Amino acid sequence: MKVLSRYIASRTVKGILLAFLVVTSIIMLVDFVEGSRNIGADAGLNAGQVLMLTVFKTPQLIEQTIPFVVLFGVMGALYGMNRRSELIVLRASGLSAWNFLKPVVFVVLLLGLVWSLAFNPLASNATHAYETMKTGFLGGDSADSKDAIWLREGTEFEQTVIYAPSFNLINRTLSNVEFTVFETDNLGDLVFSHRFDAEQAVLLPSGYWQLKKVRESHPDGTQQINQAVALPTTITAQQLQESQQNSGLTPLWELPAQITGLQQAGFSSVGLKIQFHKLLSLPLTLIAMSIIAAGVSMRLTREGGALRFMLTGAAIGFGVFFIENTIKAFGEAGSIMPQIAVWVIPLFVLTCGLSYLSYIEDG
Repeated sequence: MKVLSRYIASRTVKGILLAFLVVTSIIMLVDFVEGSRNIGADAGLNAGQVLMLTVFKTPQLIEQTIPFVVLFGVMGALYGMNRRSELIVLRASGLSAWNFLKPVVFVVLLLGLVWSLAFNPLASNATHAYETMKTGFLGGDSADSKDAIWLREGTEFEQTVIYAPSFNLINRTLSNVEFTVFETDNLGDLVFSHRFDAEQAVLLPSGYWQLKKVRESHPDGTQQINQAVALPTTITAQQLQESQQNSGLTPLWELPAQITGLQQAGFSSVGLKIQFHKLLSLPLTLIAMSIIAAGVSMRLTREGGALRFMLTGAAIGFGVFFIENTIKAFGEAGSIMPQIAVWVIPLFVLTCGLSYLSYIEDG
């Protein structure tokens, strides 16, 4: 049994690696073409620079597709064993599905743990490196690009663009911030009016920016220094939070502290809670996907119709992905608890898969 388990585990690993290479190649090709058309064209980058950006961006994209990698990998491994009649021999020798699925479950469980604990922080660092490199290529300041924030507000007569290389969400504070103000002229075009460069800007609950150590610059070159300036604003603390959440992935190890900090500051931490529980539930999700693949493969051994059942397995996988994202949207909206929004679909799929395998195996 140990030799057999090692063989099945090795076939599973090879199947997942093959699926990983295929999915990764497709993702990198599509992203490379898209990057060449957008970033490469805007910044005049060569193919090597666009490829470097693609390499650093790919881990974040792969993390969203890892359940499909496991689904297709396990399906491919078991389908290959079926074509060589290995599954038929195993079942004819008296082994049940539960015996030869143990190595498969062990492999995907180990993959889920390694992915959540090790690969996720690496993907987060790669995403930050991508943002830094992208900002540098576009001519911006790449030193603090992962913490930079851009905001825009105004009316039809005036627009204000706010930029800060770093900010503290808990304290609602922007550091080394720039407020660039544009006003409409007689022709209705926006023209530069003035700019505030402040060492610090604090968003007050009363609807004002409190600027400290401010230098005000005008188009004619004149400047004025003020210790403090108050500017009215329509920007809310929620918009600051959304800006931070859109800045990239947060490593698994940093999520609990960020969730606690947001709750203490009175912010909503639903998005981070969903991300945290999604990473915790990843091993269970991968096991559920492997059970789906096993159910499809066992039907192959008994009824034939390889292509039809492979397509059925893929359709079930995409259906699970769609329903999971729908439930997740309800969780992000606050309609249901984040824990329920994340864990209910993997548990439901795993229960249905095990019930189906039990039906096939035991009748």
